[in-house]
Amino acid sequence: MGEPAFGVLGPLRVKAADGVAVRIGGAKPRAVLATLLLQPNGFVSVDLLTEVLWPGGAPRSAVANVRTYVRTLRQLLPPAAVAGLRTEPGGYALDVAPGELDVLLFERRLAQARAARDRGEDAGALRGYEAALGLWRGGVLQDVRSSVVWDPAVARIEELRSLAADECLEVRLRLGDYAHLVSGLRSRLAESPLREDLWRMLVHALRDAGRIAEARSAYAEAERLIAAELGVEPSAPLRAIGAEVNGYAGRRRSATPAPVCQLPMDIPDFTGRAVEVADLEALLSTAGRHPVVAAVSGPPGAGKSTLAVHVAHRVRTAFPDGQLFADLAGTSDCPREPAEVLAELLRGLGVIDSAIPGEAGERAAMFRSRLAQRRCLIVLDDAVGAAQVSPLLPGTGGSAVLVTSRRRMPGLPAQACPLGLMRYDDARALFGAIVGAERLLREGADADRVLAECGSLPLAVRIAAARLVNRPGWSVSTLADSLRDERGRLGAVRSGELEVRAGAELSYRHLPEHAALAFRTFGDLPDDAVPGWLVAVATGSGGQAGGEAAGGLETLLDEHLLEVVGRDDLGLNRYRMHDLLRSYARELALTDHQETRMRRRLVVIDALTALARIANAAMPTRFLGVLGGDPAGHVGQGDGHGPGLPAAVAALVRERPVDWFESEHRNLVAAVDAAVRLGRTDRAAALAIELAGFFDMRGYYGDWLRTHRLVLDAMPSHDGAGAAALLRNLGQLHLYQDRYEDALTSFDRSRALFAELGHRTGEAVAAVGAGSVHRVVGELDTALRMFTLALGHFAATGDPHGEAVARNAIASVWLEREDPEAAAGWLRGALELSLVVGDRHREAQVRRRVAVLHELRGEPQAARHELEHALGIFDELADLHCAAYVQQSIAELCLRQGESGEASALLVGALAVQQQLGDRRAEARVAGLLGELHDATGRTQTARHYFHRSLATWRRLDVPDEAGLMDARLRALR
Repeated sequence: MGEPAFGVLGPLRVKAADGVAVRIGGAKPRAVLATLLLQPNGFVSVDLLTEVLWPGGAPRSAVANVRTYVRTLRQLLPPAAVAGLRTEPGGYALDVAPGELDVLLFERRLAQARAARDRGEDAGALRGYEAALGLWRGGVLQDVRSSVVWDPAVARIEELRSLAADECLEVRLRLGDYAHLVSGLRSRLAESPLREDLWRMLVHALRDAGRIAEARSAYAEAERLIAAELGVEPSAPLRAIGAEVNGYAGRRRSATPAPVCQLPMDIPDFTGRAVEVADLEALLSTAGRHPVVAAVSGPPGAGKSTLAVHVAHRVRTAFPDGQLFADLAGTSDCPREPAEVLAELLRGLGVIDSAIPGEAGERAAMFRSRLAQRRCLIVLDDAVGAAQVSPLLPGTGGSAVLVTSRRRMPGLPAQACPLGLMRYDDARALFGAIVGAERLLREGADADRVLAECGSLPLAVRIAAARLVNRPGWSVSTLADSLRDERGRLGAVRSGELEVRAGAELSYRHLPEHAALAFRTFGDLPDDAVPGWLVAVATGSGGQAGGEAAGGLETLLDEHLLEVVGRDDLGLNRYRMHDLLRSYARELALTDHQETRMRRRLVVIDALTALARIANAAMPTRFLGVLGGDPAGHVGQGDGHGPGLPAAVAALVRERPVDWFESEHRNLVAAVDAAVRLGRTDRAAALAIELAGFFDMRGYYGDWLRTHRLVLDAMPSHDGAGAAALLRNLGQLHLYQDRYEDALTSFDRSRALFAELGHRTGEAVAAVGAGSVHRVVGELDTALRMFTLALGHFAATGDPHGEAVARNAIASVWLEREDPEAAAGWLRGALELSLVVGDRHREAQVRRRVAVLHELRGEPQAARHELEHALGIFDELADLHCAAYVQQSIAELCLRQGESGEASALLVGALAVQQQLGDRRAEARVAGLLGELHDATGRTQTARHYFHRSLATWRRLDVPDEAGLMDARLRALR
């Protein structure tokens, strides 16, 4: 086949039948031809051509001029092309066959290559990709003055080229065509130097080709560019291949977490909405170089959330980097603030709470950054308006957002997808799916009356149909009459909610008492999805597994007054009520006696507190604090067993305490808020104290600070053990985040309070915290005095775990003084006690210090053995923070032994974790070490970047000695 007659994939080109180039002169005729070729075989209006030719405003003679330019084209084009140039009313069209226009031929060859690839014929696919890409001679229409009118078409064509080039590279990698692959990758990286997927492929190809030195050099270049341009470390997949080529592959167990999927359960009997589903799928599938936003709006009960979740499940595979879901509570009394939702979404993307910025704008920026190179689907349900949603949108990348709201949001950069009533046939099919096809056929006329009363709202249809199924003695006619009566009685209800309220009232009036109580109880429960046992506890039948409360939930499910939205980490069902029904439940709850409602709310708080104590007693690590279940503590309320808790739930919590904390995280924080609002600060304090250990383990520093500050501010006075425990916990948080003055103030106040109360364990724990602050800031004598005081109190109260902590702390002071022999006895005692009490986390902490002792003695292999042992324990316990410290220590050992490749991989991983956790002191230290490493290996620019980063952090921490050292390093580089 010869070359196409027309070309737009580069300079504008026209060829005659004999292959001779045809010159098209004049800027305006060329622009007309270009516009026609960008819409081949399609109608192009005179108005569109006018906008292309005179973007600043057309003259009066514009139409006549356009005709003149078309006439010029007819004179210049080859006869075959002239035959295809058609004049139509109001415009023109240029008919071309697929082989006559290079862009059409490119698309056909690309489709053939993809088909061969999908059949597993990589060799044929490679030939197809090469043939398609070989048609490109430069940028689209690169010698014709551009027009904004062309932008969508040009962007689509360029995107296809980019995708084809990437797919061709992937095929080459599978075929092992390394020579062409490496050159192709370097060419692509010259255009897009920050694409980590291309860098990863390049390092992979060089490694597999046996060019290890070049692979290491390529990784170092990628690391330098990403750090210099973005100020971040390479992503985990790129760091992993970097670790392999630098010789650290497989040395440490690491699990790549699966992409997050937060989507609620899809409705198995989803019916209708075929057009809407297809439209949304098509729209979301266009996400590529730019994000796509779809906004589904409609009346209450129209099925917006159900549709969004259904579509999200259908398109999951198109968004392999994860699917996020957030309920914006737009129809509740307190719609969620964007800052709060951003924190939740960032956690879903793997950002630890301590690394989430405090300001909403900074959170939004971090969210956009995290999504820039990912393909995620974000479902934002029940939005109140554009102002709430705008900060939650990605800025670049291939992600998509699906928003639902009762309101239209014209201010949102989104494709509006209005959702009205169900089409009659769909509503009828939904009704029939629930009540049965035979009954629908037999009582069709009365079914039409029911649908008319339901207004074809899906929620109303579901409730009405369920009501009929659960009343075998009713006819469809009886149901229709009842609905008509309810609608008449509810005339004051707002339009749009009337049908749902009518169905809900009708259902509620026929509920058995235990189910009616369960329905009202949802009016007093948190807005988040809740487990069934919590409803059972609130209704007073918590100990009756499978009893009335469980039966009540089943009845509500049967009546479509409740839905199951999935299972939690313990495998228990989570239940949620539609916002319209929840509003009705709140109204009904107000009819209960005030004391009944208060008891219901408090029993929920007490149950959560009791289970938190059970979970803490079974945690894999022991929190260095004073908890309500401590025998010597008696902090807060309750006996630790809980009000009527089902034994099976308590057993599950003992078996999987961390999973339980994760499942109930939002409800636990909401319960602290609820207790404060109810004026029960004693209960709020008891629960907040129980949550601190979990917040510490998972790095949920924002929730830790907010709950503790909220309770302390609400307390009438700070003179009890609860206040002392809260202050100690805050001191620990301040210490983690390098707020040393605040930390010492909190520890000292806590210690004084515990001393006044005669609470020696609490006083000892606070003294350890204060001693840690003094040690970090270099006041070693004071630190030693505090640790010794703590050891005496722990020994007096018979607390071997506390003794192990204090002995390890005392050893740390002697190690700071570089006196290994003085530290040895303390470490020996700490390790023995840790093994006796079975505290593996404390054992690993002691082994870290034993490694320092071996280093001071000049025994690097023994030090490495202890660190590897400690790292294995921290990995097993999933303690990222402590594992990062050990990685740092191993890396320093490697540096001193000249193992720069392994040291680099370890330090880069540790730096990413410390940055994520907000541990600025560790971050500064690791950045300085990376600077030293890159300086020693000749990578001056990268070394300068890390030294600057370390210097800036030390200055923010106000540590002049370390800052001076980094400044000297930078001067030496210059």
